[in-house]
Amino acid sequence: MAKFAVYTIPPADSLLYQRGSEMLGYDVRTGQFLPEDNATRAALPEFEPQWVEKPQTYGFHMTTGYSLYYDPASLAAIEAEMEVVVGCFGQGMHFELTPAADPIPFWHDNIVVLHYQPNPAMLMLHTMLTARINPYGTSSNVDPEQTDPVKAMRVKHFHTPYMLDGWECHFSLMYPYTGSQPEATKQSLLELFPPEPLTVNSICLLVRDDDETHYRLHREYKLDAHR
Repeated sequence: MAKFAVYTIPPADSLLYQRGSEMLGYDVRTGQFLPEDNATRAALPEFEPQWVEKPQTYGFHMTTGYSLYYDPASLAAIEAEMEVVVGCFGQGMHFELTPAADPIPFWHDNIVVLHYQPNPAMLMLHTMLTARINPYGTSSNVDPEQTDPVKAMRVKHFHTPYMLDGWECHFSLMYPYTGSQPEATKQSLLELFPPEPLTVNSICLLVRDDDETHYRLHREYKLDAHR
């Protein structure tokens, strides 16, 4: 089934994006696969291609809305609604992500991410996108019967439990990581991805058609386009 996603994607010329894409082996902005042997992977003490197979299908990104099944006939309406959302933020709004206290955690020991905290403007953007865009989805891969009442309410109405206070801003690097050198791997990742604030200047709409395995950038919305 076709899916769409609303993501934060760093600029193509940023070192963060280039290294993240090399790690995954896929450039979601161009829809092109990258050489398996590259400088980012070579800088790690250990690496196996299967560690990035799942995150590779989404490309290097931070989920800001969600990834949802949808009817492609509604794509134009989604695009128009995205225009409304980004156009509602006034001049002087600064969208920023700050590295979390543990900037590269190993969640559940096998999910390796770059973890950030959103500033108020970024949280407002996330909330608006979730409220206005997620309803265009038809379903997700989350079963509301398998979660607590609050998350079940979120899934029922917005198809995701990961919203509002449940939104963990992160860029996925590897999952499942099954290596034997987590501490050395983490240190290498800290050198490759030094923790620093990230200014967000755009939000991206991605799509994946029925016959596709990987998402691709469909349209990018500049957050200052209406100021």
